[in-house]
Amino acid sequence: MNKKILLTLILSFIILKAIAQEKRKFLYAKIIDNMNTISNAHIINTNTNQGTYSNEGGEFRILAKPNDSLKISFVGYKTKLIVVKPNHFWMQINSFIIERKVIELDEVALKKHNLFGILSRDMKQTPEDIAIAKSKGALDFSKINFKQSIIKIIDDVERSKAPNIWKEVDPTAKFFGIGGRFNTGSVKNAMKRKKHRKEIQFKENFPKMLISEFGASFFFNDLKIPKEKYYHFLEYCNPLGIEELYKNGKKLELLKILQQESKTYLKVINLRE
Repeated sequence: MNKKILLTLILSFIILKAIAQEKRKFLYAKIIDNMNTISNAHIINTNTNQGTYSNEGGEFRILAKPNDSLKISFVGYKTKLIVVKPNHFWMQINSFIIERKVIELDEVALKKHNLFGILSRDMKQTPEDIAIAKSKGALDFSKINFKQSIIKIIDDVERSKAPNIWKEVDPTAKFFGIGGRFNTGSVKNAMKRKKHRKEIQFKENFPKMLISEFGASFFFNDLKIPKEKYYHFLEYCNPLGIEELYKNGKKLELLKILQQESKTYLKVINLRE
């Protein structure tokens, strides 16, 4: 019995909804303001929540019935609510007029100033922007002598290795070791290790630097040092401080030692052979 009652209620609801839907029919209208038609205006039937837009001529159609409410909205215009009446269906096309919004600006307070209306005179009265003033000072290169060359002394050891990217990129690298925030012991150890590495690297590159400096012909033709004995010859001369002479730029003294020692060296190796 309950199922029959529930089924009857559902059928009644469907029938009533269909009847109500049948009562709604298309209402034709166009939207205008005082002068022109309005395209792309939004129209919605608030009773059915069905909506549409007006075309390029401002015209639209929408399902409605008497006592339905049509809400018309468009940017820059007041929203308008129209109650549908029976005579709206008698006309082939209805005309709904919407009004523009009046946009009110906030009040602008005018303060007293000391300007005269003359640009050259008023610019002197206007305070200078602090940021602009500071940036001008920072970009003032008038005191820099661009013709003066910047010479950085780089020895052959420094030239033979890759640059220290940390020192080139990090602006605080040149202050490393200054102040109490750093451990002086670790800094000293690091400096010692760096110095030791530098000395080893110099010793490894020293034979190549001499060949590059004086030429292979000087050693192998003039001094008559056998090529296979070149490194041995430098070790023979090393107790006389040839490395330090090269470091200090005393190349003439170095050449004299090499020339003198080459004679005794050749005698030594010949005796051995």
